[in-house]
Amino acid sequence: MRNLFRHIAIDLNWFISWSIIATAAHVALFWVAMPITWSINTFADLPFQIPEESTLLIVGIQVFLFWLILRVPGLVEFFYDIELGARRPSEYELHQIEAAFAYLQDVADAKGIKLPRIVWRVIDKPNYNACAFGRNRVALNQGALYDTKFRDKGLEELAALIAHEIGHLRHWDTVHIAIRTALVWPFLFALKLNNQVYKIPFVGLFFNFVIIPCNFIITIAARLTGLTSRMGEYRADEFSQKLLGKDRMLQVFAGLGDKREGTNILAHYLNSHPPTELRRENLRKRPDYRPQFNIPPTSDLIERFCKQ
Repeated sequence: MRNLFRHIAIDLNWFISWSIIATAAHVALFWVAMPITWSINTFADLPFQIPEESTLLIVGIQVFLFWLILRVPGLVEFFYDIELGARRPSEYELHQIEAAFAYLQDVADAKGIKLPRIVWRVIDKPNYNACAFGRNRVALNQGALYDTKFRDKGLEELAALIAHEIGHLRHWDTVHIAIRTALVWPFLFALKLNNQVYKIPFVGLFFNFVIIPCNFIITIAARLTGLTSRMGEYRADEFSQKLLGKDRMLQVFAGLGDKREGTNILAHYLNSHPPTELRRENLRKRPDYRPQFNIPPTSDLIERFCKQ
């Protein structure tokens, strides 16, 4: 019952956030379109008139961009790669990653859990971390690859870290973010135009009158998802535990830092991740799923993982 409530709360929160963003973006685009359509109709001498009440046109533009971003393979992932500084792994890094994933795949097959096809990325940062984004991307920090390579059970630890990120993919956490991106992008056109004309007398005031409030509303709506993001982290932890058992995920927690933004009540709402100790406590209370299949990796996988 608790899991069902969590799924509903996360999805409902995202839906509210998307609705607010889409509405605010539509209002901003409609406001920007009014002087543009008036200027074209007045000065362009076209054989036809562009309707100034262009609500359907604006909706069409929003829907088209939304479709383009979500349906064109690799488009939104390409921009996330640029934003995160993610690159394809070297052959040396790929040996390590694929050995960990092969172990994860073996256990998943034994437990009857289907894993998605993953496109691997590496982020050149020294800290121990990883992230999932888009429809099928998992990016591992160089620090996580380096740290796990030289630990006794590093292969299992890296597999658990990967399983956590696959949990985000399986539960559509990353697709939810991609949908939000697709809804925000049309508004960025209006915001960019406003930044170009805001110093022009009267014209800038006209644009600022709506664009600035809409920008504020969209920012708040995007932050709303932080209210349930910690639920998503617990859910991804539990998926990793379901695959490999709690001991492997507890190894990951030992490597993670717990940097909290503040020490008061705001710290809970300013962080997308719950405190590491509470994540440990949550897993300790849960029984492992089919623990007889939580077997150690084979020697050939360990050899591939440690290959220099």
